Amino acid sequence: MSESLKSKSFKFVYWIMLIALVADSIDTFYRTVSGFFGNGTTVPGFDLVFKPTTIDMIVFLILYLGIIYGIYLLYNLKKAGGYWFMISQILFLIYAIVWGPIGTVLSEIYLLIIGYMAVYVILSIFIPWLYSEKFE
Repeated sequence: MSESLKSKSFKFVYWIMLIALVADSIDTFYRTVSGFFGNGTTVPGFDLVFKPTTIDMIVFLILYLGIIYGIYLLYNLKKAGGYWFMISQILFLIYAIVWGPIGTVLSEIYLLIIGYMAVYVILSIFIPWLYSEKFE
């Protein structure tokens, strides 16, 4: 009996999802922490430089625990991981827009933010939903 394309593609899609989420998270973590201790961090594709404050870093690190936990749950095939990941991303985005430095340049980077959030939804919510028979 042959497997369906959806069933055959699960491992490939699953690992691409995890690699993309982990790679982006490591990049963001590195840029933010090095920006805090250095001259600031940049937004990919823009010449904007932000210098996180101590409060920004504390909020970032707390919410990053939710992002890491979400990726861990996704690794363990739990749908809730996608929700942890997205909620943490959204909460940090809200913080960065309202109290952080992003609010001052939002008009310049809103398309980038929408793009990143769309990719995050596809990777962390849509893929576990599509393969719901594999995820708990």
